[in-house]
Amino acid sequence: MTRAKINPTILRWARQRLQLTEAEVTEKIGLKNKPEILQSWEQGERFPTFRQAQELARVLRIPFGYLFLSQPPQTILPIDDFRTLPEAQRGKFSPELEDVLNDARRKSDWLRERRMETGQSALAFVGRFSINTSADIISEDIRVVLDLPMPTAKNVKTREEHLRTLVLHAEKAGIIVLQSGYVGSNTHRALSVEEFRGFALADRYAPLIFLNAKDSVNGRIFTLAHELAHIWTGTSGISNPEAVLPENGQNALERLCNQVAAELLVPTRVFRERWKDCPLTEETVQELANEFRVSVLVILIRGYETGSLSAKEFHSAYAEAMGKVRKRVNDESYEPGGGDFYRTFYTHNGRLLVSEIVQAVGEGAVLYKEAADLLNVSPKTLEKALSGL
Repeated sequence: MTRAKINPTILRWARQRLQLTEAEVTEKIGLKNKPEILQSWEQGERFPTFRQAQELARVLRIPFGYLFLSQPPQTILPIDDFRTLPEAQRGKFSPELEDVLNDARRKSDWLRERRMETGQSALAFVGRFSINTSADIISEDIRVVLDLPMPTAKNVKTREEHLRTLVLHAEKAGIIVLQSGYVGSNTHRALSVEEFRGFALADRYAPLIFLNAKDSVNGRIFTLAHELAHIWTGTSGISNPEAVLPENGQNALERLCNQVAAELLVPTRVFRERWKDCPLTEETVQELANEFRVSVLVILIRGYETGSLSAKEFHSAYAEAMGKVRKRVNDESYEPGGGDFYRTFYTHNGRLLVSEIVQAVGEGAVLYKEAADLLNVSPKTLEKALSGL
């Protein structure tokens, strides 16, 4: 039987990259309770058959040819990395982040080609401003283009409704908005909030925003506003935005996007009218957070930036609030839509993208199987989803 003379170093690298044990890999390729076989392959003592090597590539989520490389490939993210991370984590990213990013790019590429083929114009707001534009000007333009009220949470009753409203207005303007807490439809491949909160693809025809649905609703609201600023400045990139002060060490672009997000969600003029001479109490801050449908952290920063809070008051209250937020994110698991199939399907893929694909299928421009592949579902599942339209 012909053996595939793979590089054992590559095999070991691919397995460790996914944090899988020898036993887990052998079980996935049909060699349950035989981890010693994989160990012999990783040590170069034996080689798998070509069929087994193909199964290894599938399970380890790498191209088959990778197994024959002389050394592990240096994977580079196709867009800028704006994340603020500890030194040991900088420049690193998980296979999950890589896969959702590639999937999002595939969706954006498809929509760009379709819009260009059907004669649609580029979206004028993508890249309209530079990094030197003030946050006030950018946030006001976002508000006008998306037809958002002042403030954005006006007339909404919950934070969930606030998020849905922002997403709806972004999609009406032509922006794809995806929200998921895992890769495709694989619930065993969860995304990490510590690794990233979202990213933006600032394509002039098919701009896209991805929100990590493992984040809290408050977190996704702020990230969405932050990524809108990336679209308006024409800067694609991965972010892990937090409501922090401008002087926290972020690069200039991320500081600007945070300032745009804060001004969009909690406009200075409205905030000052509401805060007035209120004393700093937990009740006051929480009341304003509830009114603007944002986190307490955003309210505290707005209070400091507008001069309503002293530095001492702010730092004390912010540290306490940040501790509560991080504990809550670590203790809870978020995923929009719960167990509702239709709601989850549309949230993961974005109603805008789904409607564009459905229209293309109806016109015969896209095959049913291609449509299912774009939406990461089986044709049968797609049929079920479309029956609910």
